[in-house]
Amino acid sequence: VTPGRDVSMRQNFEFALSHATGDYVIFIGDDDGVLPNGLATVRYLIEREAPDAIIWRHVTYIWPKKNPVPTDGVLKFRYRDFCGPMVRLDPKKVLAEFYAAKLVNYRDGANIYHGCVSRKVIEKIKAKGGEYFQGQIPDVNTAISNLTAAESLLWLRNPVTIAGEGEKSNGSAMNSHEKRSEAQAKLAGDFTNLAAEDRIPAEIDLRIRSIPAYVYANLLRVGQDHLGGEFRIDHAAWRARVIEDMKKYPKIHRCWDVLEAFFTEADPDYRITHLADPPELAARDEAVAIPCSASSKKKSRNVVPAGAKENVETVVDWLQLVTGTPYHPVGNRFVDYLTQGIRTVGMRRRLRNLASFAKIG
Repeated sequence: VTPGRDVSMRQNFEFALSHATGDYVIFIGDDDGVLPNGLATVRYLIEREAPDAIIWRHVTYIWPKKNPVPTDGVLKFRYRDFCGPMVRLDPKKVLAEFYAAKLVNYRDGANIYHGCVSRKVIEKIKAKGGEYFQGQIPDVNTAISNLTAAESLLWLRNPVTIAGEGEKSNGSAMNSHEKRSEAQAKLAGDFTNLAAEDRIPAEIDLRIRSIPAYVYANLLRVGQDHLGGEFRIDHAAWRARVIEDMKKYPKIHRCWDVLEAFFTEADPDYRITHLADPPELAARDEAVAIPCSASSKKKSRNVVPAGAKENVETVVDWLQLVTGTPYHPVGNRFVDYLTQGIRTVGMRRRLRNLASFAKIG
């Protein structure tokens, strides 16, 4: 289905939702993939637990790039992120940790983007705002708002979806730690212009790239629209988190004056401190070929399946061969970890038997 004209990402998500049927909804982007065995696991959990939301570990596929240097597609995953434990979480406790800045990554919320949310939760949120997606960063917005309406939340260490990462996505265009390509600059401009035409204003100045800043802004919006001051936000802790994240970006995108204006609007008690680059950033800016993005400390096994350079379906098929049958966790950590160990041995065996793969790194 198509709205027939260019609309903001929020409106596009809402339009798609209006055509969705069923008791549970999963959103993914068109550069992402879905694992059939993962869906089978979700169906099993829905039938057994009837949760309000399910979130999971997902693996990442980095699409091939043509510029500045041509690169092949790369699939990233860890064995331990398959067939792991299922944990029952209290949505209100998770929400409280967000307001205290103990949780900062929106993926720790009750996501509908690379997550599964019940129709009951969706309708509860729509009843308060008229529409379900109530922010211009719809995945961040709903990861927080869903926590206000959900009564049960399952966290599963087993992927259901593959998160695609490519140059054509809004996320990469808006929030890349590196210099944008011309195509990405156009995407970012279109995103900003369409958001400005939407009836719902952006929750934050979109010149700010920091994802934690988006989470902070959505906590403020959701707190006002849905919670009536039930949770008190730790402004100082959130400011510290956002400032630290902002340091990862190139100088041209460290818009401290815009960020400070946001802080002033967010917290009436905030005193202007004239934010500026600390000395270590000036030294980094002068250095050559030092990446601005923080590298992950977690070790990953990176795999390029043969023939998967252009087709995410090939990646899905390949992972199906490696992971085997659908996973049915029982909710007991000891039993789930034991099952994970047994299944990991099987995954390694199947991986060794597949001739068409290459290990990277």
